[in-house]
This record gives sequence, C-alpha cells and structure tokens, in this order.
Amino acid sequence: MRIAVAGADELAGPHVVDAARRRGHSVAALPTSVDLLDQAGLSAALDGVDAVVDVSNSASLDEEPARRFFTGAAANLQRAGAERGVRHIVTLSVVGIDDTGFGYFRAKVDHERSAGSGPVPATIVRATHFHEFPGQLVGRTRDGDHATVFDLRVQTVAATTVAAALVEVAEGPAQGRTPDIAGPEPAEVLDLARAFVDRFDLRLKLRTDDRTVTGIAENGLLPHPGATILGPSYAEWLDSPEAAALATGG
Repeated sequence: MRIAVAGADELAGPHVVDAARRRGHSVAALPTSVDLLDQAGLSAALDGVDAVVDVSNSASLDEEPARRFFTGAAANLQRAGAERGVRHIVTLSVVGIDDTGFGYFRAKVDHERSAGSGPVPATIVRATHFHEFPGQLVGRTRDGDHATVFDLRVQTVAATTVAAALVEVAEGPAQGRTPDIAGPEPAEVLDLARAFVDRFDLRLKLRTDDRTVTGIAENGLLPHPGATILGPSYAEWLDSPEAAALATGG
C-alpha cells in the first residue's frame, strides 16, 4: 500500500517513513513545506495514497494558533483524502489532553475531533511524550552552563516505537481510538534530563520551569489503565543512535 506521512520532517516523521518502508510500503513523505492548509496542493500530494499517518505539529504552543493549524490541517486531510480515495487516516495525539488548562492541549482535543469528523475512516492514537522530550528541552533552553526543563511527571516512550505502531494501525481498518501508548516507567522530566546530561557528559546545571506549562494535574500525563506499554526503557534508549544524535545536535 501507499502511505502518506504528514509532518514527515517532525520528530516522529522520519521514523514513520522508515517503518513504513521496512514493512514494504511505498511512502509519500509530506514535510512541513507541503502546506496542509492548502487543500489543492494537499490533494495533489495524496494522489494514489491508501492511508495517511498524520504526525504534523503546530509551530506554536499557544492555544489559538495551534487550534487553527490542527483543525485546518485535519479538515483538509479529510477533504483531500476523500477526494483522492484515501481509506484510512491515522492521527498521532498526546496522552493527558483532557481536563487541562494548558492551551496547546485544548487545541489538540479539537484536533482529534476534527480528524475524526469527515468521510474518511479515522483512528486517533494517543502516546505519552517521547524519550526525546527531555533532551529536546535541554537543547532548546541551553544557555551557557545551564538549561531549563519543565516540572512534569511523564512516562516517556521511544519515537521509533510509536512510529512502528502508527504504521501497523494504518495497515488495518479504522478503530476510532486505540489504547494509549506509553513507555515502561513513570519519571520526573528533571530526572530524565539529568540522566541525559550525565550520559553524554554535557556538564550542564539544570533548572526547573514551572511557569511555561501550567494547568496539568500531577499525574495528568501518565497513561490511562489499559494502555499499551512498549519498550525500550529510557535507560536503554540512552544508548541508542537517536539519543546520541540528539546530544550532538545531529
């Protein structure tokens, strides 16, 4: 089958492309340069596509711009997909977006609603934050000899693991929503970031940020009962090429 990957240059995107190709599928990689808000261009990009895996992301964490992007992109994928005969749209979402005061998560709730509201059968797959998340925070906030990370409790999972799961879902019939996907163990983001810094000898002091992300309950980002728990663990992932590339900026 032919699978289109929307957001092919986002964190999970290249892993979805690789997973699809390993399973014998042809791939239409739709990077950020393919405007998901341009229905005409998107329709052309979906020519001959059987299923779409949407791992695209908003450039903003603010609620309104995130909502405009997510709902507009999802609606266009539905319309263009129906026009081109797409049989299944799989959308990656985030565990913990319900009952929160965090605007980006409220936008993701609307994203899910829009993704499932259309003529093309759809599946929503919620995953916990990726193992890459603490290292990304370190890289983005690094300033001299220190970096700043969010004060959150998470149960991270490898992006490669989620990517493989998304492709498997895309191969089958639409499910509406799958069980949450999460990694093996909960931990504080600060502890994970410290392990990342120590593993790659980055020699940084870490500070906590409890102001940027607010309105999330203490265990609000942990998976719900019945979640699918998948490895590798965070400690195992630290020995992976993905972790090393993140540490070196590759």
